[in-house]
Amino acid sequence: MWDWIANHHQVISALANIAMLLVWVAYLHVFVSSYRRQKRPSILINRGAGSGLEARCLISNMSAEAIYIESLIGTVETTEGRWSRPVTELQEGRSDQTLATKQGPLQAGHFVDIGSFRSLIEPVLRGGEGLGGDVVPDDWDKLVAFELKVIAVHGSEDILAGAMRRFDVVRQPGRVLLRGHAVGTEQIRSRRRREKLLKDVEADL
Repeated sequence: MWDWIANHHQVISALANIAMLLVWVAYLHVFVSSYRRQKRPSILINRGAGSGLEARCLISNMSAEAIYIESLIGTVETTEGRWSRPVTELQEGRSDQTLATKQGPLQAGHFVDIGSFRSLIEPVLRGGEGLGGDVVPDDWDKLVAFELKVIAVHGSEDILAGAMRRFDVVRQPGRVLLRGHAVGTEQIRSRRRREKLLKDVEADL
């Protein structure tokens, strides 16, 4: 056996070098993948302080870096159709006419309360085609679901980041509840979808 090894040591050495190279390539792939997961944006949209229309809508930044919230797009789905409208500017609870905006930086690990779900849904519902300029009780009865899209700038990336979550309307005797359509928040991560976020931001200008 030792004679065979001595006679084929060059082949064995070459195979060992190739195996070592494959190990390092695999290690580098794992390292790069882990690094990219840590650096990519992660935005969560949650419901807090209740489960009805007065519950608070919370946006959390679970990224490793700060983000800048650029735009919020609300979408309502009713029995008559589906449409969207920017809800970045909000005047909930204000007695004057000064503008309150939800734009701004959000540090890693922090969250922001952007208002009640009612205050987010109402302006979108009011702007719906065929429903007129004012929200009437019947309009709320037609509500099926509400979807919120968060568009943000993340770190030094040259394209926008985004996340969205849908809340289904569940009617029970005497009350209306909002329930997440899925367990978590959908992250908008593909380059094609992230490039399309720019059109949503331009519509919010």
